[in-house]
Amino acid sequence: MEWKDKIEDESCADELEELITDYVKAGFLSDDQILTECEQYMEDFYSDACDQITKDELLAVIKAFRKTLQNTGSQENFLQLDAVFRSLMKQGVVALHYAGYTQSDGFEDCNEAAAWLEKKGEKVIGCCFYTQQDLEHILHGDGALLRFSFGNYVEQPTAEEVGQRIVDALRSAGFCVQWDGTADTKIAIQDCQWDKYYTDGE
Repeated sequence: MEWKDKIEDESCADELEELITDYVKAGFLSDDQILTECEQYMEDFYSDACDQITKDELLAVIKAFRKTLQNTGSQENFLQLDAVFRSLMKQGVVALHYAGYTQSDGFEDCNEAAAWLEKKGEKVIGCCFYTQQDLEHILHGDGALLRFSFGNYVEQPTAEEVGQRIVDALRSAGFCVQWDGTADTKIAIQDCQWDKYYTDGE
């Protein structure tokens, strides 16, 4: 029996399939973490479906999707982006991958990270991140722009100056960047080829 046939609500089955696909292609979560996200999703939106597919059955589905959908190769593009984020962190810019689902979620995650760093005595001047929604536009083929939100935590540098630091770092790494120089417009990498995949130990 097809696993989706076990779930009476067709919308629930379709949405689970999309969730698993996106999480696998994004490359940040382990199989067990994806399972937890799926279980929470069903509990929140389709509680009647929770008993229609077992944890082991759902985990088997996730593993099958991983085998067929996960990116392969050197992760060259992602590692290049990650190196930029690491360099920004050294400059006092909290730079987070896959931060929350919405922009407000992402700012909350950055604020928590900034507070933690400041408690350690590190100077934090701003933040930079992309969300699950931002990445989904790439994964769903809705375009090739990966957009970054950003902001400042101090009067100087300003948000625009933090934005320019982010743009300079991305361009220095070889990325083609789109930005109009204003604090209200997201920075974007053009022609983003997403190649990250999950590795054990992340």
